[in-house]
Amino acid sequence: YGTERIEDELTLYMPELRVKRMDQNTTRLKNAHSNLIHEFTEGKIDVLIGTQMVAKGLDFENVTTVGILNADHLINFPDFRANERAFQLMTQVAGRAGRRKEQGKVYIQTSKPDHFVIQQIVDHNYVGMYNNDIAERKSFDYPPYYRLVKISLKHKDPLLLSRLGSVVKQQLIAYFGDSLLGPEKPYVSKIRNWYILNFVLKIENNGPIVREQKRILALAIDQLHKQKDFSQARIIVDVDPM
Repeated sequence: YGTERIEDELTLYMPELRVKRMDQNTTRLKNAHSNLIHEFTEGKIDVLIGTQMVAKGLDFENVTTVGILNADHLINFPDFRANERAFQLMTQVAGRAGRRKEQGKVYIQTSKPDHFVIQQIVDHNYVGMYNNDIAERKSFDYPPYYRLVKISLKHKDPLLLSRLGSVVKQQLIAYFGDSLLGPEKPYVSKIRNWYILNFVLKIENNGPIVREQKRILALAIDQLHKQKDFSQARIIVDVDPM
């Protein structure tokens, strides 16, 4: 999608509507964000197209219809918190419709209308959402039952990074077995000439076990840094990543 394309199509098919976008490109200048909010509040804009910033803490009167496009992207995002965040965001956006005087309408575009997140949003079922999500996390060893450790490998040479990834996997899997996931490239796999690979380690949420496994991990990383081929690599450990 993209907000620009949506704006173009709305303008093409409904030229009578006054359409504006709220995204990073249209809110860069000073006061641009507040000006858009003021125009929409004053009724000078019929349709406000926006990224997630539209949902965050804004209270508009006289909003009768809200549309959420490509909700599947939120649900399918590769993160164990995806369901929770999708529910929170879509519930927040839906709450923008009919907040004061009139009953509003909310349209959610999805190829998975039977997905439990979509169903809980439709039913306004916060307890059901929590019960579903917490059961799923328990089944797959995710927080709060397990702690996560993200291990990011960075190198300016992609071939050496790939070799480092193989060595890390070989060394750590001997200690951690199936609790080690990866390596995988993140969505943005190169930043400022540094190529990136990530591992995720699941650790049982038990104090002594956590301390021992962190000790093993620190020792393994220290040994890797001593190898000549990987001396220029960066290995970053993030416990309980957000």
